[in-house]
Amino acid sequence: MNKRLAVVLGGWHYPYVYYKQMKEQKVPDGWEIDYYVVSHRDPELPIVFDEKQPLLESRGDGLLQSFDKELYGRIITKQELSDMGFIYDVEKSSIGDLYQLNQWVKRHYIGQYDKVLFTHDDNYLLNDEMFVDILEKKVQLFVPDNKGVLNEVSLDFDWKHLAGGQIENTLVPRTSFTFIDRELLDKLMLDLERISTADVDLDRTGKTDTLYDVSDDKQVSTSALVSWNSPGRSFVTWMKNNEYIDKSVRLSPYYRVTKYFIEGERGFVWTYRDETRTLNSLSNYYKLG
Repeated sequence: MNKRLAVVLGGWHYPYVYYKQMKEQKVPDGWEIDYYVVSHRDPELPIVFDEKQPLLESRGDGLLQSFDKELYGRIITKQELSDMGFIYDVEKSSIGDLYQLNQWVKRHYIGQYDKVLFTHDDNYLLNDEMFVDILEKKVQLFVPDNKGVLNEVSLDFDWKHLAGGQIENTLVPRTSFTFIDRELLDKLMLDLERISTADVDLDRTGKTDTLYDVSDDKQVSTSALVSWNSPGRSFVTWMKNNEYIDKSVRLSPYYRVTKYFIEGERGFVWTYRDETRTLNSLSNYYKLG
């Protein structure tokens, strides 16, 4: 009997390219994959495409900017999602991130998947080997110690949670690209709604715009959404209390960058603040320039 992976995309930015990249990932032998979208705004609203265009035009022509222009040159439609094989569910849009994962769990999860990948839809995939390498345990993984310093583990390490790039000096993972094992999720689902709303003081029910506060140097402020990072800290506390913290691994030692993808920041791969760090991290996997 095949093992099963659920790929769950949090629908907000809807770049056609990212959804296509995800469906083009190679499927490992002995696995089957189901694909879902948890929609917090309709992809066919004009604002989804229009709000990105003036920002894209102001940001130059570097490598990371070219990824963003590729992503937002075309927004996917609901019919195209269906044609690609995504199950599309409209959910209440009040909080992002783990709140969307909890909505999918309540609607679909009954313990039938061996692994679940929850991912925001503003990332950029760099190749098609991700599922094969991760699920067949071909990639080096890292466990952070109690100060966030990474230690390599064996290729066959029995991880229960996998995040992308490491945030420096912390156990808290970015939860915008998160693999969860069935054993952990079977327990987590009992507390996921509480975790996904813990210490969040921003509710955007009914809103369809992205909170972009653009400064003169083209930085996009994310301060308005800072409380949406709180569930990640609650998730770490839960893992500590349930003895999973030592089974929480990172795919990369670099912030937002792995061999397989770059994690977006509020909709964009390029940020003024992280351009140099992102390019340097990519250079450790790919020769640039």
